[in-house]
This record gives sequence, structure tokens and C-alpha cells, in this order.
Amino acid sequence: MNRRGLALIELLVAVALFGLGTASLLRLHLELRRSTDLSRQRSEAVRHAASDLEQLRWLSGTTGTTGNASIADRGPVPIDTASSPTRYTLERRVQTDTAGRLHSVATTVRWEDRQTTAHALTLGTALTAIDPALGAATLLNRTTPLSSATATSSPGTPERSLRIPAAARDLGDGRHAFKPRTDEALVWLFDSRSGEVIGRCDSVAGLPAESLNAGSLGTCKAMSGLLLAGHIRFATDRDTLTSTDAEQPASAAMGTLLRLGLTTTGHPSPAWECAQDGPVGVPPGTTARTSIAYHCVVQPVAPASGGVPRWSGRLDLVPQGWLLVGATGGNTGRFRICRYSADQDGNGRIDNPEHPASYSVVTTPLGNQNFLVIRAAARCPVDAGASHGVDDSTVAHQP
Repeated sequence: MNRRGLALIELLVAVALFGLGTASLLRLHLELRRSTDLSRQRSEAVRHAASDLEQLRWLSGTTGTTGNASIADRGPVPIDTASSPTRYTLERRVQTDTAGRLHSVATTVRWEDRQTTAHALTLGTALTAIDPALGAATLLNRTTPLSSATATSSPGTPERSLRIPAAARDLGDGRHAFKPRTDEALVWLFDSRSGEVIGRCDSVAGLPAESLNAGSLGTCKAMSGLLLAGHIRFATDRDTLTSTDAEQPASAAMGTLLRLGLTTTGHPSPAWECAQDGPVGVPPGTTARTSIAYHCVVQPVAPASGGVPRWSGRLDLVPQGWLLVGATGGNTGRFRICRYSADQDGNGRIDNPEHPASYSVVTTPLGNQNFLVIRAAARCPVDAGASHGVDDSTVAHQP
């Protein structure tokens, strides 16, 4: 009877294959572990960076200069992570425009994995020192009262809705008064809790906004409106513009008014009203101002079948003391108007809060609807790579 067994070479091949398989499984296990660790570390890094930005958003709304002074470069500094074996460092970089009104913030969290490979994650935002509430106002339901978490000026006083401009004055009777321009008489009244524009009043021209009180209001008319607001900036010192000119335009402001062309009908009168705090009728280069803040109130129309009041239309600038590009030649000394507009949420379209050419079915207040004025020979600057995590790209608006 023949006896058969494993030859030495067959045994060696089997051992080699077993070893390769074991090594592959070990490598897969290590990669899975590394991937799991990296996922956990990224989640922690996002949490740390988001926490830093949220703190800055709170500071940007602090009354006085203390809050804005705290919005500054930081680190790199270690982050206290007693519950995690990974050690993180946080670094913040802040760029502020020449007027000191807009802060572009980038917070970076760095760490090393088990293989000592360096990683970094950056989150960015933009903070305004003028009216930080306007951006958040677009996210609020018009019929929902402000949450009880909102601070009040003193016990027993009405809560203040985030939809109300920061410069508005508390009248102490459940209303806030906002005067967009000191040298004019216009005052808008806001319901303190809901943020609704509930009235339009006259006041004394020249009376500073901080001096407003119930006794200083003249004739008032009831209304119901939605706020549309933003800034107008200028980059008119050269024909070739870069992303820096979009992020930090610093040219002199020029006089401008605003015109809202509504495509919806049936609005109460007045259907809309706009005001701005810039120089009126000022040509290029004759003022030290570099920014204009504007506010419009639109009285929406109720849909035929009920639902939420809404409006649709287009907002344009009306030059005062300067000219837009003409239809045919002769554009020396003329200008174009761009709008800050980008698909910030990545959904493939430009929604109302992202500043479209024309608004459609607006049902909430809109803030940060900003414009940039440039020379006729220039092109609207684009933010290459969306620096600082914020896409400051502009697109042509007028003509």
C-alpha cells in the first residue's frame, strides 16, 4: 500500500499563503482602525472649530467695543482634551476690512494620528460689526416668537427679536424704533418679540437714532413689512480686480439710492420703502466713506389661497452723481454694479438668502444682500477657492 504525505515544498507553499493571508487581514484591520480613528478625530476637530466660531458670533453681537476687540487672531494654542488621547491645537486668523465692519474668520484645528501623520481642518465664517442679526433673521419663522433664551435689557422688559436691526432703540412698550438715517425723519417700528415691521413714523430730522423714544415720534401709520438689508461697497481704483478686491474693497463711497421692482401685485401702500446711510449725490473720490448700509421694508401680499405673505421682485441701485455703463461705447468714467452671490449651501441654485438677480416668493427677512461697484472696464471679481471658508464671489448685476 502506497502512503502519501505533504512534501516539504507543498508545506512551505501552504505556510507562505497562510502568512500572506494573515498579513493582509492584519493590514486591513490596521487600515480600518486608522480610518475609524481619523473619522472620530475629524468629528472632534469640527466640534472644536465650530465652538470657536460660535463664541465669536456671540461676541460680534456684544454691545460696545469689547466684543469686536475679542475677534482677533489666536494661537496656535493647545485644546484641553482630557477625554481624548488625541492632542489638538487651534489657530484662528482674522481679516478685517478697512472700515472695521466685516471680519473674515478662519479657524484651523491641527492634530496627528497614531502614525504621526499631520492633519488639519479649517472652518470659516464672516462676522459683521454692524448688524449681526440680519443674517440669522433669514432662518427664522415670521410667526414664531423669540425663544426665552434671548437676553433682555432688564427684568420685566420685552424680549428682543433677532430680526430687529442692532441700532434700533427699545421704546419700553413692546416696540423698537429704528431710524436708518439721522438727517431724515423716517422711523420704522418693530414688534419687539416677533420682529415684524409694524409701523412707519415721522421724527425730527437730525435727531440721532440713540435719542429716539416714544415721545420723539410724530405721526405713525400701521404697516406689516419684511426687512431687506445689506451693504454697498466700492472697488473703483483700478480696472483689474482680484479676489482681494471682493473681500476687502476700500474705494470711496458714491451717492446711491435703491429701487425695488416688484413682480407680485396687490401689495398694501407703500409696497416698499428703502433708506441708506451713505452720502447723497457724491461723485467718486470726494468722501472718506467706503461703505453704505441700506435697509428696505417690503409690505408683502397675502397669497390668494392663504398661507404666508410673500413678495417677488428685483432690487437695483440708482446712481447719484455718477453713471452706469452705457449701451454703446463712451464708458470712460462710468461704472458697473456687481452683487455678492454664490451657492453657499451647495444645493446647485442661488436661493433668496444667497442674493439672486431677482427674488422669488420671499417670506422671511433677508440680510447680507450686498453689492460692489466697479469701473466700467473691470469685471466682477471672483473669490478663487473661496478663501477663509467664505465664498466672496461677485456676479454682474447692473447693467
